[in-house]
Amino acid sequence: MVSRRSLLQAVPLAVAALGVPVHARRRAASGSSGRVPPDPASASAAATAVRGFTADLYRSLAAASPDGNVVCAPYSVALALAMTRAGAGSTTADEMDTVLHAPQPRPAALDNGLNTVDQLLAARYQDGDGIKAPKLTTANALWTRLDLTLRPAFQDVLAGYYGAAAHPLDFRGATEEARQEINTWASDRTNSRIPELLQSGSVSPDTALILTNTIYLKAPWRYPFTVPATATAPFTRDDGRVVDVPLMRGPFERMGYLETDGWRAVDVPFADGSLAMAVVMPTRPGLAAVEAQLDEAWLRSLLLGFRIQDVRLRLPKWTFRLPVQLGATLSGLGMPTAFTARADLTGMSTDPSLKIDDVVHETFIGIDEKGAEAAAASAVIIRPPSIPSGPDFFVDRPFLYVIHDRSSGVPLFIGRVHDPSVTR
Repeated sequence: MVSRRSLLQAVPLAVAALGVPVHARRRAASGSSGRVPPDPASASAAATAVRGFTADLYRSLAAASPDGNVVCAPYSVALALAMTRAGAGSTTADEMDTVLHAPQPRPAALDNGLNTVDQLLAARYQDGDGIKAPKLTTANALWTRLDLTLRPAFQDVLAGYYGAAAHPLDFRGATEEARQEINTWASDRTNSRIPELLQSGSVSPDTALILTNTIYLKAPWRYPFTVPATATAPFTRDDGRVVDVPLMRGPFERMGYLETDGWRAVDVPFADGSLAMAVVMPTRPGLAAVEAQLDEAWLRSLLLGFRIQDVRLRLPKWTFRLPVQLGATLSGLGMPTAFTARADLTGMSTDPSLKIDDVVHETFIGIDEKGAEAAAASAVIIRPPSIPSGPDFFVDRPFLYVIHDRSSGVPLFIGRVHDPSVTR
């Protein structure tokens, strides 16, 4: 669940002269507490930004592992990067805006839009139990070196738009204890599915601050699969190898269906009908041709283009976990300056020599007859210089999947299953 902590004291007027964003000054001047109220008008632009970033990040990860399973939670990474962007300036900020597909005006529209999307998702799903109704929670936090002075405006944006409170840690004197505290925080908020986000050695005595996000989903299917009907069946990988995997069978009834040149898709709904998992399978050999089309427009047409009809579905059971370091990937996507000594993160702190050391991300997903469980965590590490009638849809070849919020078209988790028998 997104933390709803009180904001810090109002920013002194002198800070306004330092180039504090207008929306931060407005927030500081209000003197109110808690998250900034959601602005529904900002949600569409934020959803478009998340879809654009999702497409870019997925294509990069898929290209790096052409013959393997892939999973990530771009929404989690986007939130962690957006919090970092709140303290960036000059070229660093411009590059991060481009990679995040940030809408105009920058950075206000992105902060406001992500805050709105996050609160709307919380309102829909945070009270679910994960057994009868979907449960979806997110959390953000900021972990700082004991002697690091943060700019009040930066803290104000993180508290007001991301619900992220600052937690001072002794990175210098108790490095391992600090790493374990952050890992415990992430594990507690992902039902222990992400037990060690920060691997040994990722935190050092010169670590200045770490920005973290978690996302956790547990959701039952609207039409649960019948457990006795699950049977071992062949699944043909793109390299031609056939593996035997447990294949689930309905009964299934009405759900989203979409068919176009080269691929078709089914949108498998979770219990309340608001969340679903889109499963995309090529109609010609090879998933790569479908992945090559993946951009914001393609994702939008997929997630918002389904038509309801009866479908007979067979779907593999699988679990998979993927930890990744995203520094090189994000640099390649267009934000290299943030990882160099030329980085401008002066909006975070009076320390003039901060840069992003790495962005780490880990995602877990498990799919069975009852439903889905998925979790992810992201950390930006800052140092000085995450049987009715109708078509048959038998998923027996590699496929792409996207767990998404139906009304907004926001993708939450995206992945590829090349081999359901591989767990990591």
